[in-house]
Amino acid sequence: MPKVFLVNPSNVTPGYSFITPRWLFVLAGATPVELAGDPILIDESLERFDATQVSPGDVVGIGITSGNCLPGYRVLKEAKERGGTVVVGGIHATIFPEEPLSMGADSVVTGNGDLIWRKVVEDALSGRLQRRYDGGRVPGEEMAKARWDLLDPSKYMMASIQTVAGCPENCSFCSVWVTDGRKPRQRLAEKVIEEANELYRMGFRYIVFADDNFNPATLGRIAREPNLQVRQSLETIRQERLRFFEQYHRSVPDNLYAFTQMTAEIIDDDEYLRGMRDHMRIRTALIGVESFDEEGLEAANKQWNPVGQKMVRTIQTIQERGILVLASYICGLESDSVNSLRVMRRHALESGAVLAQFTVYFPSPGTKDYHEMIRDRVQIGQAGYVPKHKTRITQDQFWLHPGQRADVVALAGLSKAELLREHAACWKAYYSLPAIVGRMRKGVGKSWPAAGKLAYLFVSLAFCRVYAEHGVSADSVQRGKMGGTTKLLIQTGVGVYSFFFRRKAFRFRVT
Repeated sequence: MPKVFLVNPSNVTPGYSFITPRWLFVLAGATPVELAGDPILIDESLERFDATQVSPGDVVGIGITSGNCLPGYRVLKEAKERGGTVVVGGIHATIFPEEPLSMGADSVVTGNGDLIWRKVVEDALSGRLQRRYDGGRVPGEEMAKARWDLLDPSKYMMASIQTVAGCPENCSFCSVWVTDGRKPRQRLAEKVIEEANELYRMGFRYIVFADDNFNPATLGRIAREPNLQVRQSLETIRQERLRFFEQYHRSVPDNLYAFTQMTAEIIDDDEYLRGMRDHMRIRTALIGVESFDEEGLEAANKQWNPVGQKMVRTIQTIQERGILVLASYICGLESDSVNSLRVMRRHALESGAVLAQFTVYFPSPGTKDYHEMIRDRVQIGQAGYVPKHKTRITQDQFWLHPGQRADVVALAGLSKAELLREHAACWKAYYSLPAIVGRMRKGVGKSWPAAGKLAYLFVSLAFCRVYAEHGVSADSVQRGKMGGTTKLLIQTGVGVYSFFFRRKAFRFRVT
């Protein structure tokens, strides 16, 4: 019987992964087992793909983003050399479908794979494989269930569940709304609850709601929507979400907690915020702050975010109401200067978010910024052409050239050296020992028990060590190699985590 491999490529293989790559287990559930048996899942964050396992006629599916397409093309080449039939999908393949084909892929799948993957495998095994398939945007009620029975829970800290896809915003630096659309698509509550209970039985006590935006329809978002039809749709979605929260609360154990990502507009919808905290048991959430000043938010097309001290107070209030904040900031927006980054650093420290990440601006392929900057790059110098941006992309197909994010763009208000210096200063200041201790002595941290404060110390140090280059992204896009100190911090943090959040302690090694 031919085999089906599903590979999540990675730049490095540290031997651990904080969060499960959900697509891997969703496509596993869509694989026709009667034709090929259970698929073989390879997450290269844990182990390198071994091409010697591939035989002629086997199907190798590879999911790529712009951050891990290079190792993805390595897997493609290795699988082809062994006679495998290679199919490439994922966000990067959706944006640039011809690129994987030019690299030797037999077929490319654009859009969601939940429904189309079965046909792709059937066609590949019967010799009818097409060059292109389009999975489109799968309706919420048809989103596939993950095959968690194929998961080794000792390899991951948290498993991921999706409750809604798409985001009604259109931030200029984000590709989510480009690929997943601006109309939120909600999964059936029963499917979400089924997965949550299955993961609980497997020993997980902390999961990730891997949604593009967990609060796509808060009162604030509805109020600023100018289109009546869209506003009515968002009102319906909000009510459906609140009913789902209540159903989840009745059906899932109280000690299954969650992390997710949301917008700061949650502050204006107390009912929704309480539902997230009390019914969905969300204890931590990433909030895209991006910038504290109006010019920075305008550059990000996120003018609806609170500004300055109002954002500082927003973060503090959300934490006071029971949801800890991972605040996300961008260094190198078009309006940024050395002074603006230092002001951002000061406000970030003042906010007291339990965690913060500072990412170097990057025009991700597929985003509004990317397309506009590419147009500027092509047409600059032509008579009468006025560039849209002051920021310039410095090289074509930069995702195929390993390097720092700061190498990709030239900023008008910052030199590369200034950007890297201020970026490093943000991380150093936020995760200095005095700053960490300060967050434990005031704000939400002052009420934590000693064991909780110790756990927070290790989490903070490990977070800074692991994510200081890219921020919280898929483990597969991390590039830096780990030293012994980082590995020790991770092992200690995972040990503490397992003690507090697992039914039983798993042995968890960082190799």
